[in-house]
Amino acid sequence: MIMKKRTVCLMTSLCLAGAVMVSCSSTPPETSAESSVEGDVVVITAQVAETTETTIETTEAAETEPVETTEETFPEAPEDAVIPEGYHYIWSDEFNGDTLDSCWYRESHSPGWVNNELQRYSVDEEYCYVADGDMIIQPTVEYDDDGEASYTSARICSVGGFKFQYGYIEARIRVPEGQGFLPAFWMLPSTGQYGSWPESGEIDIMEVVGFQPDATYGTLHYGDPHEMSQGSYEAGVNLYEDYHIYACEWEPESITFYLDGEPFYQTSDWFSSTPAGATREWPAPFDQNFYIIFNVAVGGDWPGDPDETTPFDERAQMRVDWVRVYQKDE
Repeated sequence: MIMKKRTVCLMTSLCLAGAVMVSCSSTPPETSAESSVEGDVVVITAQVAETTETTIETTEAAETEPVETTEETFPEAPEDAVIPEGYHYIWSDEFNGDTLDSCWYRESHSPGWVNNELQRYSVDEEYCYVADGDMIIQPTVEYDDDGEASYTSARICSVGGFKFQYGYIEARIRVPEGQGFLPAFWMLPSTGQYGSWPESGEIDIMEVVGFQPDATYGTLHYGDPHEMSQGSYEAGVNLYEDYHIYACEWEPESITFYLDGEPFYQTSDWFSSTPAGATREWPAPFDQNFYIIFNVAVGGDWPGDPDETTPFDERAQMRVDWVRVYQKDE
């Protein structure tokens, strides 16, 4: 287990309808991220320094009228947001600046870390940056004197900046083109309260495999031993040719996956168990806060290795126009 210290822009934790957001500030408290490999994924637990709470004390002699509120106040949604019926907007990153917001955490991992993938994940900005209104992940390849290839890519997550429980999450993405690429938009639990992966669950909102560019997959991972529930959708077009909106509606009783507003897979088929065989109360493990991840894997068990046709120029980019989260009014 590796303990990492990092400083991020964290000022105030705001609880809003089940979401926890951390706003950015130039004078953040110290945070730490603990990283450990659990099965096929990493579990990163962020710990934020406690803040001082101010309380107002009253006495029997003090008589004050309670303040009445007639309606809840929610953040203003982006102008082009299409808010699902019965939901309200709570958070987004529109990637409209020129740097990656510090509420995102850049991960660093060695080749072969999971799934026999070939890339190393680097924190260097050349592999993940913001430009032209997009967050861009750029995989690259380099060759040594013997012609051996080494691959570098990026993986970012919101473990210290945003987490939520239940809601509708969507992102407008253009996926990379080419054999051996596996771009993903997905979520992991922020604490792993039910144990190591996959006991605490995983929600894969979008995975597009390079050799099958017209299909997207929505998947849940859970259980001990590992089980999964997966659906796929063939779009009839190569998804790398344009931007598409990948989404997931996460409710206590079901999880539904969408492509461009069309539902293609809904499931209530999951469970949470312990190594000893005990079963936890459903809907565990999907009843806790999760955080968001974007990455592009190169090679590995599922997509296979890149070949001579695989590009590593702009066609290899995963471009995220925005990511948005909504929650139900009630």
